[in-house]
Amino acid sequence: MRRMTSKDDENDWIDEHFNDECSYFQMGRIEQLLITSSVAGDYNNTKIHQLSYGEAAQIIRHLEENNNPTDPREQFQQVLRRNYK
Repeated sequence: MRRMTSKDDENDWIDEHFNDECSYFQMGRIEQLLITSSVAGDYNNTKIHQLSYGEAAQIIRHLEENNNPTDPREQFQQVLRRNYK
């Protein structure tokens, strides 16, 4: 059995954070939020794979603040959180 070292794979998962690239988790989260967020139109033409880690984090934060969940239970909980802050 052969062990994988960083020489075998030049693109380790940790390199995404050190190179300040957008992670796969962030790409998936942005795509998921684009479906339900009310400000999704602001990011329709954004090339997600070219974002930096910080830019993706800002976009995710903005999309989550304006997210409109499709599940009625989540909508109710969101209303309660907003009214009792």
